[in-house]
Amino acid sequence: MKLNQEQLDFWHTNGFLLLKNVLDSKQINCLKQAVDEVVQTHEQKETNTNTSRYHGKEYYNIHNPMDYTTDLDFLLDHQDTFDIALQLMGPYIQVMGCHVFVRHPSDAKNSNIGKFHTDSGPSLQQQIPDPENPALQLKFQYFLTDITEDNASNFIAIPGSHRIRVTKPNLYCLLPECNQYLEKGQMPPGAVQLKVNAGDVMIHALTLWHAVAPNLSPHSRKSISIRYGQMWFQNYHFRLSEDRIKKLTRRQQRLLGRFSEARGDIHYRPPEDHLDIIYQNML
Repeated sequence: MKLNQEQLDFWHTNGFLLLKNVLDSKQINCLKQAVDEVVQTHEQKETNTNTSRYHGKEYYNIHNPMDYTTDLDFLLDHQDTFDIALQLMGPYIQVMGCHVFVRHPSDAKNSNIGKFHTDSGPSLQQQIPDPENPALQLKFQYFLTDITEDNASNFIAIPGSHRIRVTKPNLYCLLPECNQYLEKGQMPPGAVQLKVNAGDVMIHALTLWHAVAPNLSPHSRKSISIRYGQMWFQNYHFRLSEDRIKKLTRRQQRLLGRFSEARGDIHYRPPEDHLDIIYQNML
């Protein structure tokens, strides 16, 4: 499935795009169960090096959920989204990260995740995407629960902000020109809280100005994100054991940087079989 011209225009104008009904009910239920098992297994480990607790105890951001389950593997090159990643980024890409997000009911007033920010550091924060160029990094977020009202841990976006120059880049990629409104209990001009259903997928540029709404609903929000980047980027908290990687398909292994026997400059000039592997069954 590729984006049509209307979708492409929306994407380039706004910096995000919502795809409806990508996952079917069987996939949703399977992934929700996998997320619950990931969290449970994660909690039982004595030491956890693949999680972030910076956003409070009500919020899970588990960096390497594929350590705990194989049920997420198909999302690496999902049949309805991977060709969109190729359309927007080209074939010389990698999977830079897979995250499980669980957001329990909470106002999260003191969390950076509830403040407006961009992703992936102050250098990328200063990049301005151009429709003529392949995207550098993208996130595909798979929603497993309905978010049908405001302040239910919605993704909040400022449409078109991905192409606004950040004048004061900072380590945590926060945007004081937006967050000053939050301090007054207001939303910045133009900000929208996205409404989604389980099975929807939201794509966004990492330079998009965005935040996460507090979860004042009685329900936990669950989602999984896959982050793609050009091959020459360093991956993002994504390490799998060799035994785990052997369970992936050849294309999935290639997306994780496994090139078999190849020359040393593979991240710039990949092996000759690269396009055949990436485009398998798609041409």
